Amino acid sequence: MNKELWEKILSFDFDNPPSEYGFSTRLANENFWTKDFTELAILEYKKFMYLATTSEFMVSPSEIVDTVWHQHLIFTQSYQDFCILIGKTIQHIPSTHNKEEYEKFKLAKERTKKFYSNNFGEQPNTIWEYNDMYGSLNLEKSKFKIRTFIIFGILSFIALTIPAYFLLKPIYLQVHNPYFILGFIPLCILTFIGLEFYNRNKLKEIVKSFDDNSFIYKLQPYELVYLKTQKLGNIINGTVNELIDNKTIIVNSDNSIELLKQNNTNSKEELQTTSVLSELGKTFYPNLLSQLANKPIFWNTANCMDAFKKYFNKSKKFGNLFYLNFGVLSILLMFGFIRLASGIIRERPVTQILIATIILIIITIVFLNRLTKLVCTQTIPDLYKTEILPTRQIENNWQWSYFLLGSAVLTTAFVPLVNYIDKNNSNGSSCGTSCGSSCGSSCSSCGGCGGD
Repeated sequence: MNKELWEKILSFDFDNPPSEYGFSTRLANENFWTKDFTELAILEYKKFMYLATTSEFMVSPSEIVDTVWHQHLIFTQSYQDFCILIGKTIQHIPSTHNKEEYEKFKLAKERTKKFYSNNFGEQPNTIWEYNDMYGSLNLEKSKFKIRTFIIFGILSFIALTIPAYFLLKPIYLQVHNPYFILGFIPLCILTFIGLEFYNRNKLKEIVKSFDDNSFIYKLQPYELVYLKTQKLGNIINGTVNELIDNKTIIVNSDNSIELLKQNNTNSKEELQTTSVLSELGKTFYPNLLSQLANKPIFWNTANCMDAFKKYFNKSKKFGNLFYLNFGVLSILLMFGFIRLASGIIRERPVTQILIATIILIIITIVFLNRLTKLVCTQTIPDLYKTEILPTRQIENNWQWSYFLLGSAVLTTAFVPLVNYIDKNNSNGSSCGTSCGSSCGSSCSSCGGCGGD
């Protein structure tokens, strides 16, 4: 192995010069990749380019490595500088999918794997065996979309109402109020408890079926913060808090904030924050929050996690779980609906069962909607808390503490600003009725929490 060449390739920075939508940020955003997966894909691309430089035969990239390569070709100056560095211009040869080329690329793939093994060891299958980041989840796509199933389920519910009425009517005639309602409510409670217990265990089982080296087991703290809370603002809160904690940003007595040091940053998120604050000057936090929420480095975290949720919800395994919940709760609703219809037809008092049925419908909608988020808000965060993090050294890592403890670890001076945002649910875009104590003045004097 040419160690000197490899060190040069390894040290090449694709994000130089730094920019708001640089190489790695754009790569992650366009492919909905996590931060760790993006870094790994870039590393494997560098390894591939080393092989292409030193081999005497054609080498073949994986789909993911090829994606990075395509991205690098777009950054023409960077690609040109890279080729000068390695002393060779690597030509990208697209496949035309004819039979002769198939055999050529197949042979190149076999040679590449062997050559890679001789230089770097075993290829990580998340990059070299799968076509995208989600392949390692081992999730087969469902034949039906959840939305389609819900529409079909509602129509089936309506169609089954009449036969269900005649089936249940003889039983309901024997059960008088308040005995029905006294039995129906506990049945509903036990059903929801049973489904909740089953769902948690089933989702945990599905997550455990992911490959051990899947991206899900290598998430960053802020990615987990978003998964757990589903709020982009919480990622920004954490980044700003770290800058306040290391004295890069100061919170003034009137609750305005300003930048003290320009170059005291440890991440791209912090660099973006200080850059925006440098442009804004002295400002109030809602204004900074609204500015940062539109920056790629932050919303990419939300995008990749939302993409995972959509991918998971479209899987056959989750689909089967959702169908089961929908079916059980539909049967439960049918019991209440038929009782209500029976009472109306017989001109009996139906106020109690009407209220109970309406409440059950609302709870069912909330429960099923929550189920579509449960793997993100609970299953994966709990997996990190109970199994993954206990094996890591995270005692002195503030970001992991923030994931585990939330706003409890925020700097004292920053807490009122965050609480104000949460209370008004403005996400930095509006002031509400007044600026309150967090702005330290009236709306007119602070520019509506959005001025400088």
